[in-house]
Amino acid sequence: MDDGSQPPVDAESLRKDFGSRIQVVRNERPLKQPYARNQGVQAATGDVLIHLDDDDLLAPKALEMGLAALESDHSLELVYLGVQGFGKRAAHFDESQKQAMQAVLGRAKGRETQSGVIRFGPELFAALLYSVPMAFQRSIEYRKTWNKVSALRRRAYMRDPDITDEEQAMRRLRPPLRESEWALYAAACCNTALLLEPVYLQRCETQGYFSVAAQRERAVLSGIDIKAHLLEATNGIADFGHWGGEIRRSLASAYFDQSYFYFQNGRRFPAYRALFNALKTHPAASYLKFGLRMLLPRGRVPD
Repeated sequence: MDDGSQPPVDAESLRKDFGSRIQVVRNERPLKQPYARNQGVQAATGDVLIHLDDDDLLAPKALEMGLAALESDHSLELVYLGVQGFGKRAAHFDESQKQAMQAVLGRAKGRETQSGVIRFGPELFAALLYSVPMAFQRSIEYRKTWNKVSALRRRAYMRDPDITDEEQAMRRLRPPLRESEWALYAAACCNTALLLEPVYLQRCETQGYFSVAAQRERAVLSGIDIKAHLLEATNGIADFGHWGGEIRRSLASAYFDQSYFYFQNGRRFPAYRALFNALKTHPAASYLKFGLRMLLPRGRVPD
C-alpha cells in the first residue's frame, strides 16, 4: 500500500524482486495508516493477512510460524507476533518491551497451549487498556477476523452524532496509536493467542511519536480519544458492556497522563484542566496528591 509517498513506490522493481503477484495500490494524497491498511486488505486476495511496515522486516520463518500458530487451534481468530528490535535504539526498545510484556502477561492470565504459544481469554482486553506492547500491535489473522474487528471499531465511532456512515468513521481514525487501538478491539471480540518467538523485526531509530518530542502531545490526545470512544461504546455495544468500570479507569489514567505531560512542560492551566477531567472521570488519591504537588512551590508534596 503506497499512501501518497514521494517519490511513488516503484511497483515494477517490487515485482522484479518478489514476483508478479505483487500489487501496489496508491493514494495520490495520504489518507493515513488506518484507512490505507483497510484499503490494502480490500485489495488483497488471500484469506490470511499480515501487515508489514515499509521500514520493518519479518524473520525468515515468520509466515510459516505465524500460520502454524494460527492453525494450531481452529477456534483461534488471530495470533499476535513476538517482536524484536533492530537499529540504533534496539537495546532500549527490547528492554522496555520486555518489561511491558511481563506486566501485560501477568494481568492477562494467558495459558501456554503449546511450546511458545500463549492463549488468552477475555482478561487480555483489560490488560491492554493501560499498555499495548508492540507485540500486540503486530499480528497474523484471517481476513474475516480483520473485517470483524474493523467493523466493531467503526460501530463504536459511528455512535458520534456527527458521523453518519462507515466512510466517515474510517476517516476519523487518524494516527497516532491506532495500531494499539485495533489491538484493543481485537482483544474485546476475538479468540487470540501470542507467538512468543520474535518473528516481527521492528526498526528502532528515532522514528515514532514518543521519540519525537513535538509529537508527544498528539499521542496523549489520541490516547484520550481512543478511551473515550471505548467508554461511549459501553452504552450500546454488548462487547464492551461489562468493561465499563475498567474503561472508565483507563480514561481517567489517560487524562492524568495528559495532566502530567502539560505540567512537565510548564503548562499549568492545561494541566489543571486535564487533572480535573481525570478526577471527574474516576477519582483516585494519587490524582489528588499530584494536584497538591502542582499547587505547592517547586512541585513538592509533603509526606
